[in-house]
Amino acid sequence: MNKIRINPEQQLYVIDCGEGYTCFGFANARDHVNQIAQKLGRPDLAFTDEDYATLAGYEKYCNAVHAWGQSPLTRTTYFDPGTDQKAAKTLESCRAQERKIRLITGETRTGEPWLEEHDVVGRIGRSIGTLKVPLLIESGEHGGSAILCTSILGIVDWASGNFLYRHPGYREADLSIKPSDAAERPWDVLRKGEIVASFRDIGKAGAYVAFMRGATIEPRIFQ
Repeated sequence: MNKIRINPEQQLYVIDCGEGYTCFGFANARDHVNQIAQKLGRPDLAFTDEDYATLAGYEKYCNAVHAWGQSPLTRTTYFDPGTDQKAAKTLESCRAQERKIRLITGETRTGEPWLEEHDVVGRIGRSIGTLKVPLLIESGEHGGSAILCTSILGIVDWASGNFLYRHPGYREADLSIKPSDAAERPWDVLRKGEIVASFRDIGKAGAYVAFMRGATIEPRIFQ
């Protein structure tokens, strides 16, 4: 096992990777272990209260991942604990059909989207390794970034513009366009009175607003 130290203030395991460090949350370790234990039918793998925020807890995480890798489930897509099952089913269906989609991510507690314009349009793939997590792969690329599955508010079919999945709390971004005094970018897009983007012409501003409200518009139009 790599060298691990505990950071109780930030609730993290700090892992020495040789040429740097990576961090892993105590709660993440617990939730992954318990999900793996439940899916494998292995209560012996599960966390106890004494395991939380301890080196023994991280070792349990490593043991759980190893057990997953020895099971047939390692050939399936692995979703983060807390992923909505409807969202997971939709992502897996899109992956199997190689369907181009657009993801809307944000705060599931409030339904507010994050207004992400990068790494949100493409097809669904999955990573290699023991835990094969879903990836968003842009057109022309062979790899992509891991999807924050627990933060999905919407999955939109690119061809039709229809929602394949919509979180029950999702709220379209409340955006407005107003002129500004800036010579280079005289059009501002505001959210709750705060500027979130500025553009050279109102057409790009309108395309940005439409995209952020779920329309299937190529981001390159306004970027």
